[in-house]
Amino acid sequence: MRKLTTAEAAAYERDGFVIVPGIFPGEELDRIDREIDRLRADRDQQDGQKYNIILQLGLRSPMTRAICSDERILTLIEDLVQPGIAIYSAKMVEKPPYDDTVCHWHQDDAYYQQTSHSDCRMSIWLPLTDCDETNGCLWTVPGSHKQGLQEWTKRAFGFCNLAFEDGLAQLDGAIPVRIAAGDILLFHALTWHRSLSNQTDHTRRSFIVSYQDAEAIKGNGPQHKILRAA
Repeated sequence: MRKLTTAEAAAYERDGFVIVPGIFPGEELDRIDREIDRLRADRDQQDGQKYNIILQLGLRSPMTRAICSDERILTLIEDLVQPGIAIYSAKMVEKPPYDDTVCHWHQDDAYYQQTSHSDCRMSIWLPLTDCDETNGCLWTVPGSHKQGLQEWTKRAFGFCNLAFEDGLAQLDGAIPVRIAAGDILLFHALTWHRSLSNQTDHTRRSFIVSYQDAEAIKGNGPQHKILRAA
């Protein structure tokens, strides 16, 4: 367990995101991956269709619940999320091989502020595989979190449909966030981001947990849980 370094904290404040390397070892990622396979198989069998997203992941099993409250993560974010730390939501998102689905340019708070308000809400993005432009990594605009919540419209296609710009648009300053499996991306709920197609023959899968301060009056339904009191 470690805290953010001074440089990492400064990067998060400046850019609205930062990559923290080497938090989860490969063998642990393999166990998480197998658990997600199991959860997906259960859902697919129950509903007769395949899903590229599992919502309420922190409520699905003891393993996924433990990841959401993992002290390695909480120690990293304790200076960013305060007073106290609570879970807002958790989910798994994957891009299957050769999937061309676009996640439009959006801010997470376009969704989250409809439920509750927190000035320090943020997410951790844990990739279970290396991510770059070939398999649909995130793209962000550094510093965009300082511009407040943008006016959005609901898109009729694609994912991330409470969007302020089409996902194929190339915004000024946008950069790909290349990240290795087991690293953690921390990003502010107002940071602009998107993802594009997976052009490879391997699934790109990520475990995402969103946190807010413990004084926020509520979270996303039953997912809300205070992990560290204010």
